[in-house]
Amino acid sequence: QASVALLGRSPAGCPRPAGSSPACAPPVSPAMAEKEEAPKDAEKEPEEAKEEKAETKAEDEEMGEGEAKAEQKPSELEEDAPADSRPRVAPGSVAVNLADSTLNILPTGGKRLLVTLREGGCQYLLGGIRANVGLKSGRYMLEVRIIETHTHREPHRGSDSRAPHPQSLMRLGLSTSGSSLMLADGGSSSISFDSEGFFTTGKKRAKVAPKIGRDTTIALLVNLNAGSPNGNTVSLFRDGVRMSEPQAIPEELLGKPLYPHLTMKNVTVEVNFGPTPLEPLPFVCTMLGAAAKADVEVAPKPISAPKREVVFPIGLPERGYFDFVDRFLEKNPDYEELSDRKIVEWAGKSGLSRPTTGSKASLDKPEASFGLPYMDDGSVRRVLGHVAAVAGRNFVV
Repeated sequence: QASVALLGRSPAGCPRPAGSSPACAPPVSPAMAEKEEAPKDAEKEPEEAKEEKAETKAEDEEMGEGEAKAEQKPSELEEDAPADSRPRVAPGSVAVNLADSTLNILPTGGKRLLVTLREGGCQYLLGGIRANVGLKSGRYMLEVRIIETHTHREPHRGSDSRAPHPQSLMRLGLSTSGSSLMLADGGSSSISFDSEGFFTTGKKRAKVAPKIGRDTTIALLVNLNAGSPNGNTVSLFRDGVRMSEPQAIPEELLGKPLYPHLTMKNVTVEVNFGPTPLEPLPFVCTMLGAAAKADVEVAPKPISAPKREVVFPIGLPERGYFDFVDRFLEKNPDYEELSDRKIVEWAGKSGLSRPTTGSKASLDKPEASFGLPYMDDGSVRRVLGHVAAVAGRNFVV
């Protein structure tokens, strides 16, 4: 009995001294060790295992729902453009219209690259430019690509000064002839998408797409075929893939020629009107540069003159000076106003908010007090004056 008490039993049933190693036990394989340890791990973390299973189940359910929704969602409704034998616009004739643009946009590269001025306060101002062809019917596309974006740090003074954000911005859309060159300014004569992913019509603004970055090709699809599934809508595509659902064109714009329109700030943009797309869409679509003549309206060319004129109105203070200027511009639409009044108005449409205190301006001499040095010290007027001298336009100063 004493000898039995001094002896222990190994897992295999071999007698061994108490406290000694199980020398006579058979070796345990790694696979067997894992099997033995698995229950221990499961006992240690039962709650975590349950949570993991619950999360996996929820993910599977979400994926299943997503697949079901994808199956229910209709496929691309746009179809390949049919063959069209109608006369086309002349190759290379569709371009941006420099006579219908703000002074801070400079074209280069055969009008395919557009650059905005970025010094002397112009970095705060939006620039706008329209194409020389407006759409009346049919379905067409055009492309833009942001080549560069520019940011800056400007000194400011005053606690109520505020520079508009984002610093770099592009808006792409449609507008009627003669309307404001600033897309999304609250007017009812234009619609537009912007690089932040918003779609704006009138005073309504909604998020409809992800943000647009550099080096991506953005296609604007305009469908004015009323009988098609996406008739009278506009859509955005990125690198050939749809990035927004079709957005309805307001009824008040239907039946009017709609001109492709860009508004931008602190960016360099490449414009492609065709006839060949940089990134083909999932369906065959004609580009604006190959549009049928019957589907478009061509903007009138500027009146050619051997010399341009500058008009300097003279008047007494508070005696209707700007009323005269407004009447003159209405009768002479080929003249542009270059004044502090227009710069202040331009800055407001670009998102700059003026301080509400300390203004001592008269009706004939609006005060530019934005709390931003380049806006308040006359730098913008100086820069625009240099550009105006070579712009080849008529001005009222």
